[in-house]
Amino acid sequence: SSLVRRATSDFLSDDPTLAGSLLRLAFHDAATREQQESSDELGLFTGGPNGSIKYEVSWSENRGITRPLKIVESIYEDTEKNNMSMSLSLADCIALAGASAVEFAGGPRIPIRLGRKDVTEADERKRRHVLKSDTDRSLVDTTLPSAGLDSDGLRLYFGALGLSESEFVALCGSHDLGRHVTLLDMPKSCLKNLTRECLENAPVLMPFVAEEPDRFSNTYFKKLLKWYERKVTVGEVGFIPTDVNLVVDEGLRTHVHKFATNKKSFYSTFTVAYQKLVDAGAVSDKRY
Repeated sequence: SSLVRRATSDFLSDDPTLAGSLLRLAFHDAATREQQESSDELGLFTGGPNGSIKYEVSWSENRGITRPLKIVESIYEDTEKNNMSMSLSLADCIALAGASAVEFAGGPRIPIRLGRKDVTEADERKRRHVLKSDTDRSLVDTTLPSAGLDSDGLRLYFGALGLSESEFVALCGSHDLGRHVTLLDMPKSCLKNLTRECLENAPVLMPFVAEEPDRFSNTYFKKLLKWYERKVTVGEVGFIPTDVNLVVDEGLRTHVHKFATNKKSFYSTFTVAYQKLVDAGAVSDKRY
């Protein structure tokens, strides 16, 4: 595990902008997990952190995932060449790389369990069990979350992954890192036909938070409150609907306020949330 963490840090030293995409890679490999409702046994699930992301790069939700995936695959190959005493799976390496990215960017060190098993095919893209409350945008029918979910949809989605309200709000704080695709300066050919290649090679990426987009901190929550108070300036933030739902919803806003004013609380809650997300299927007793 130390080899994976060191190798990840080496890549990030060369290009710190990769931190957000490595963390996103870990989230997208893990979040396809769905509990089997027919079983009373805790831990029986389909999908989840299992390396299936390598077969899911064509999903629209996974645009931009190719580069960080190739980096982690190269690290995984190195672990195999080094005949490590504890055999690591690709899923282990993805989860470790995400944790390493957080630490490299100034966040907490997150120890995780190991022993996940890799699969040889993509996970299900559609949920077997659809979730919905009585609001229009609460429908959860995919294994990766829709950017259009309302606050009820977010509760349903992350609740199904075993996360509390405070934990999933903390996990959303990962948007303090990284950027998302925009259409700015896109070639005319792409504007006429927006292909996956166009999205993968977008010339302009917009940070969720313009201030230090490659540093992990609680600035995201401070900016959410500033947005709610209508005090942000043009270009200061690039939030998507699920971001602003955290402050529009009164109940979720209490967690945003707590994390904006208490970075230690954010870090400790994020650590637990990340461990819950990626440790499913990991069998080691110890965290590394």
